[in-house]
Amino acid sequence: MKFIVYSLIFILTSFSAFSQRSLKDSLFSEVIYTNIKSYSYQANQAYATKNFAKGKELFRNFIQEKVANKYLDNFKAKNLNGALVSINSYFKKPVILITYASWCVVEEGEIPALNELAKRYHDKIDFVVLFWDNANKARKQAKQFNNKVTILYIDERENMFASEVKNLKHALGFPLAYYIDSEDRIIDIKKKTPELLRPKESYIDAYVQNYNEFVDGLNSLLINGEAINEYLVGK
Repeated sequence: MKFIVYSLIFILTSFSAFSQRSLKDSLFSEVIYTNIKSYSYQANQAYATKNFAKGKELFRNFIQEKVANKYLDNFKAKNLNGALVSINSYFKKPVILITYASWCVVEEGEIPALNELAKRYHDKIDFVVLFWDNANKARKQAKQFNNKVTILYIDERENMFASEVKNLKHALGFPLAYYIDSEDRIIDIKKKTPELLRPKESYIDAYVQNYNEFVDGLNSLLINGEAINEYLVGK
């Protein structure tokens, strides 16, 4: 009988340890910690030689091979009332999480496209914008978004957030769009192409391009549901 009990304890303990290791290995922060130096070196080399196509390819490969299907760390940010919000527990639907800073040059048409999609699909997807700024700057920037978009901010000067949270900003840069399913898995991350690297576009063309890019990402969150299937055509 003792042998059976000890065996059961050993099995449960081993399973618990294995589960903890598996979860740790599946976290976004762990993947970044393990792989970011190699990726950053190659990406910096590409951008230093103005090989933007190579830099874009390296980013896509890194996301698809290392980050996709890993779990977002359960981090906290503040809402515009100053209350801490836990991303993983507060949002129950799939999430598009876009990271900005107030000094970012946001492409014309990007925010209107996001607002329109939030208005149409907020019942299926939570639309969240995270500013790396203080409360005053975040509130000022929030005026650009409609009430279907949740605005959060992280002020690093407060020095109260864990290192894995900072990976959202410092590891891959910004602005970025994280597409996260209802189980907190990162399905995809898309980097916005700097406006200076794009050909000049009309407002309509910029709006259409941003709208369609967001639709692509949002459809990755609706694999088991109904696709949006509302691509726009520019004039």
